[in-house]
Amino acid sequence: MGDMGDYWRDVKGHFKERSKQKRQSNTDWSTQHLTNLGIAFESKNNGVHLVIKHNNKVVDFWPSTGRFICRSGKMDDYDSRGINRLVKYLNSKSN
Repeated sequence: MGDMGDYWRDVKGHFKERSKQKRQSNTDWSTQHLTNLGIAFESKNNGVHLVIKHNNKVVDFWPSTGRFICRSGKMDDYDSRGINRLVKYLNSKSN
């Protein structure tokens, strides 16, 4: 195969490993951040999925990607990605 094909085949493993490390770093940091803020959660699937119950709200959160889904189905003006947006949503007055 051509030189570019060989190059991308060689670096593919590097990119996959870097992505895996970043997801693990996100998981560790986000979980610790929630613990430091005193936000209780139930860990599922070895910490890959967290169920958060806070201020009469129940949220499913995936710390590796920062994605969260409110179980009530109403998100109002909140984007459903990012630990800071999650904390803001959990501490908001609205249901």
